[in-house]
Amino acid sequence: MTGNNAVHPGQISFEDNAETVATLFKLVNLIVDFFISQPKHIEEAYGGLPAGARSAIERRDKDKA
Repeated sequence: MTGNNAVHPGQISFEDNAETVATLFKLVNLIVDFFISQPKHIEEAYGGLPAGARSAIERRDKDKA
């Protein structure tokens, strides 16, 4: 099990294998993609819309709130 058992201060565990490490890196990459990369791409696409389209979207979203 990886998680709380792996983070006790002053203890280093050499039990993890390459497969576990690769899986953990994939999970970190998924988290970064979801919370950082995707919102940035969406904001860039939104920013590239004509001003009139952005205004219409903002009005639509304001009316839904």
